[in-house]
Amino acid sequence: MIQASKSSQEQLAKWIYKLVEILRLQNNSTWRTLVRTVSGKRAIIRLDDISLQLEASHNLPIEVSINYPVETQSYNFISDSETMVDIIAGKITLDQALATNRIYLRGTLIDLRGISQLVKEILADSAINSQLQTLWKEFQERWNYSSSTSYYSLDNQQTNYNQLISIIPEDVLKININI
Repeated sequence: MIQASKSSQEQLAKWIYKLVEILRLQNNSTWRTLVRTVSGKRAIIRLDDISLQLEASHNLPIEVSINYPVETQSYNFISDSETMVDIIAGKITLDQALATNRIYLRGTLIDLRGISQLVKEILADSAINSQLQTLWKEFQERWNYSSSTSYYSLDNQQTNYNQLISIIPEDVLKININI
């Protein structure tokens, strides 16, 4: 894993700024979810050994500021890069990562629901947004972590959740609907 160096903090901050800018340019429901979820809030995050303080303005247009180094033991988010890549690659869900303690997330219920919705929307946008795909690929290639995980677009992912689909009759699954 990466040592907590200033260049690592700068790189992680750069990627977060880039993510926010990509979402701002999309100006779709994902951007509105981001604004609604983070507006006027502050969070301290730790990814691997890198800590950052993120703060979003309450005014529109929303502005995000990122500060480091962070001197705290009170984090709102703690995880590792391997978990993040696994979520992006579709190997696990955010809920699964939370349930297995691969992600620590602290906030109000409304904040947690907003973050969950935001992550789902960002991942859904990743299937069709080449800028997000490039960002994920760059993160995977440039951030050192101990995994052989490869990036897969949502189109190429295989789900591990076959229980629900297996109860649908086969003739129903074969129905082709043209819109």
